[in-house]
Amino acid sequence: MDKKYFSELLNKYLKHEASEEECELLIKHYNLFESEPDIFDNMPQNQKTEIRNEIENKIWDEIFDDEISPREVTSSNHRMRINFISFAAILLIILSAGFYFFKNEPVKQTNVISRQTNVKENRLIQLPDGSTVILRPGAKLNYPSSFDGLALREVYLDGQAYFDIKHNSLKQFIIHTGKLKTIVLGTAFEINAWSDNPSIQVTVSRGKVRVEDQNNRTIGIITPNQQITYDKTSKNVIQKVVNAPEYLEWKEQDLLLSDVTVAEAAKLLESRYKVEIIISDDIVRSKRFTTIVRKGETLDQILKSMSEFNEAVYRYDVDKAVITLESK
Repeated sequence: MDKKYFSELLNKYLKHEASEEECELLIKHYNLFESEPDIFDNMPQNQKTEIRNEIENKIWDEIFDDEISPREVTSSNHRMRINFISFAAILLIILSAGFYFFKNEPVKQTNVISRQTNVKENRLIQLPDGSTVILRPGAKLNYPSSFDGLALREVYLDGQAYFDIKHNSLKQFIIHTGKLKTIVLGTAFEINAWSDNPSIQVTVSRGKVRVEDQNNRTIGIITPNQQITYDKTSKNVIQKVVNAPEYLEWKEQDLLLSDVTVAEAAKLLESRYKVEIIISDDIVRSKRFTTIVRKGETLDQILKSMSEFNEAVYRYDVDKAVITLESK
């Protein structure tokens, strides 16, 4: 197979026009081009970007299928899936290392973590970069175990969640929600994107986000107290001004803190009760525990319970809204 024919097959594959035989042929011959990335030299940059995003999404989809929804496959189908992932990974490395993001930098493989709330309480998730997510019951979030070595911070959401993203101007944060993706640098916002709902909704409480469709077309940029609603069928977009706190009331309901550190819990309490929490003891900071923060509980009640469980004491300066936690 020559390079021209390989490129033609690749384009057909990305347009979902390749037959099963052509897909198999594409996979079979990927080794030929592993050391020859110049097949992409004459391709426009926007097309390179589109191909890379398409392949990267397919890699993640394959990984998520194995991690989250194991299913019976024949040995030949299993080999085909493994070969596809290998092919796509090699191509992604070519695209990334050859011309896209960081030349000559290795692409790091990382494990995928899946979190889903099957309980009646919301659930707090701490991401590898320090960002936090509150999932509504039934929501599912997939993300890498580390963002180190990756060009982007990308996660996949099915359901409703509130994101508080740690700022990193060098590494964008992207939430994939089926037909849309939300791109941020550092901000707080809610996404309502249940797979069986007819629309996807993004509401910003702090900062700014950009929302794009599957073709990387920007459908809106929203700031605090603004909202975008995208109809999955008609593709109509409604952008309007809202009172964001009204849409975020759900995150103040009962909240499950499952195997979190004291430092992670403190960050949540700071946001919920508008206080500053200083942890002066590294031992206390790293202790892990599980609890449920009930709606209506006072801050003193929560701090007392958290301190007793983690063998700590706290001092609360009400006037300054500052709390200090340390070992007993």
